[in-house]
Amino acid sequence: MILVVGALASGKRTFVRSLGYTDEQMGYALFDGRPVLCDLDELLHKEELDAQALDDLRSRSVVICNEVGMGVVPIDKFERTWRERVGHTCSQLAADADCVVRLVCGIPVMLKGEELV
Repeated sequence: MILVVGALASGKRTFVRSLGYTDEQMGYALFDGRPVLCDLDELLHKEELDAQALDDLRSRSVVICNEVGMGVVPIDKFERTWRERVGHTCSQLAADADCVVRLVCGIPVMLKGEELV
């Protein structure tokens, strides 16, 4: 599995397309059978994932997540809890991932694994 992280509009989907995936292969829901899951952070905003959902993520070819922990810490407790949930989930996925890529201004920075393109 490839974990792709980065700021909003940093080029994550464009990078995944450069790996040969199409828009039709990119999904936004768990258990939809698509090889690429986009917007993991949005999924985690709705609910905490159970073990079965984490297994689904680990079975994907690519998981894309916006970075949410780099700014001002929110006053709202739910928003703080959500940010922590995103961080913990990405940490779990990164530990199991073959490759972790962070996009910065459209430039892929390899954090783990081999160069992909």
